[in-house]
Amino acid sequence: MKFEIVSVPSFWGTDLKQKLISVQERNNKLVVLFPGRNYSCELPLLYYAGNVALQHNYDLFILEYGYQAARTGFDMNDLSRVIDECYDSIKSKVDSYNEIIFISKSMGTIVAGEVYKRLQIKAKHIYLTPLVETIPFINASEGIVIYGGNDPYFTRENAIEIESKQRVFEIPNADHGLESGNIDENLTILRKVIDFYKGELQLIKE
Repeated sequence: MKFEIVSVPSFWGTDLKQKLISVQERNNKLVVLFPGRNYSCELPLLYYAGNVALQHNYDLFILEYGYQAARTGFDMNDLSRVIDECYDSIKSKVDSYNEIIFISKSMGTIVAGEVYKRLQIKAKHIYLTPLVETIPFINASEGIVIYGGNDPYFTRENAIEIESKQRVFEIPNADHGLESGNIDENLTILRKVIDFYKGELQLIKE
């Protein structure tokens, strides 16, 4: 296993140290993790997404946003800067892969959708708790959507706006973090989401 740091200058006054983990030489499969606004790739939904990816022999690209690296606040007016920096981080790496999966959380679903559009590559998506603004990207891509039944930012009414060709899964009683407030239920939900990851990654032959 090989670790590489991809350094990208950031608007927030720091160099981004993006992490690329390669499981083998000349691998053709890649998973890219897009964190949420306040949900890093070290938190459960994305941490286990990365673990599943590595166990299924995908290389793994772990993104961090400039304001996260600088440990500062974030203004949604600067979303375009986040998108630009993520695009700059991965654009030189994706060409060597034939099978790519973007796994994104919350605000990261917008970032993943826009980066995918700019790269003009073939990729699948796992959209976790998307925002309403992500719907056009969802309808223009391939993959699955997972959201919570108690999520105030993406409701059942929003899910209806997603075209029928897309696969959409509601987790009952789960909030925007795909948690319910009960530790045992949270673990059950996490297990279910991990099974979704495995199912999607196994659709691509080893």
